[in-house]
Amino acid sequence: MQSSTLKPMNLQILQNKVLRLTVMPELGASIVGLELYHQGFWLPLMRPTAPATLVGRLSTDTSSYLLAPYSNRIRDGRFGFAGKIYQLRPNWVDGQQTLHGEVHARGWASQRLEENTLHCGFDSRNFQDVNFPFPFAVEMQYSLYQDGVQIYTALQNVGPQPMPAGLGHHPYFMRHLNRSSDALLSFRAQRVYLTDATRIPTRPPEAIPLSLDFSRPRPIGLSLLDHVFTGWDGLLSLEWPGLGWRMDLRADPLFSHLVVFTAPDGSVALEPVTHATDGFNRMAQGWSDTGVRVLEPGERMEGTVRMTFAPPPTSSIEP
Repeated sequence: MQSSTLKPMNLQILQNKVLRLTVMPELGASIVGLELYHQGFWLPLMRPTAPATLVGRLSTDTSSYLLAPYSNRIRDGRFGFAGKIYQLRPNWVDGQQTLHGEVHARGWASQRLEENTLHCGFDSRNFQDVNFPFPFAVEMQYSLYQDGVQIYTALQNVGPQPMPAGLGHHPYFMRHLNRSSDALLSFRAQRVYLTDATRIPTRPPEAIPLSLDFSRPRPIGLSLLDHVFTGWDGLLSLEWPGLGWRMDLRADPLFSHLVVFTAPDGSVALEPVTHATDGFNRMAQGWSDTGVRVLEPGERMEGTVRMTFAPPPTSSIEP
């Protein structure tokens, strides 16, 4: 029998007695597993990544991946900036959409700084086919603590001209653990973008309707969500009442927007992002508070997202 010629996968595992984080640097430095040790078993907190996903390099089917140098969709892959129009190639499976940036399917350099810290880096100048007109570099550092995970991210303009920029994280969390009831979600924001059939906003954000109000913990239920909230205070909680564990996520102010997406596989994506969907075009049209940053040559934007896990002191279920 002929021996396999497949290159071994570079899976980096950060683990302690409570949590196990697995990262694949050669696939966008994406998270391919985040698990909780509970009653003798490792339970997935994020949706598990199938082996076929790793072999097929299907980065958007991982547990969590990075969005950079922009988040979410760009309408028709075209945006205006500084008096010029830029056309990007479609990069989605439908052959039409341009979304989620350029780094999640790329190979990253990685270095283990210590037992539970992993540093990853990406430089677009090392790739000839990057689908973005401005050169940029990205750093991510994963740190595992006894009670949680911290992700530091930095995006830098390494070109000679100003560039529009944004980033975000796209983690998919499990809604049901150990056959428990639906997770309870809570967060506070000021407004929400309502979108058309392309899931791109056509008007500025507006007041959050009751159907999208998660200011108090409640189950997602049968709601189909794919919404961008702005004026987010950087905090959210996800509690699994049947399991007795809770996640508290805290993001730096850089992440002023939150995307909530109920995925077809039954997980929920809770995405800290820096700007609105189609933010480059919204900014060009004069919308305020899009969250898009313009980075001067050499300038960088950076921020941290931290997830902590603990049994809740009391149940948050509404009477």
